[in-house]
Amino acid sequence: MSKGTAAPDGADSVISGAMAAQVLFNPLAYIDRLTRGGFSPEQARASAEALETAFSESVATKTDVAELKHGTDLLHRDLAEAEARLRLEISQSKNDILRWVFGFNLALIGAVFAIIKFAH
Repeated sequence: MSKGTAAPDGADSVISGAMAAQVLFNPLAYIDRLTRGGFSPEQARASAEALETAFSESVATKTDVAELKHGTDLLHRDLAEAEARLRLEISQSKNDILRWVFGFNLALIGAVFAIIKFAH
């Protein structure tokens, strides 16, 4: 609020909205400036409310940023856990494949020796 001026009716609701949005906008000074410039108090109040709404809808607050960072941290942790599980599954699958290949080759060698033994 400007020095020595009273706030027009309804300006308190605009102030509380601006504080909730944490935007650096002084609606009382804005309303006062508009009324000195020839706007009616109703026009000035409506303009201040519209501007405050635009600020609150388009500007992220510290809380918004903190929630986003927290969500990003959770996603990063979940992604790291999923990557670790995937690496473990790949490793286990690799071991299973190697066991099957080794067993198949052993059986194949045994079959070759059996055929050679029966052929003589």
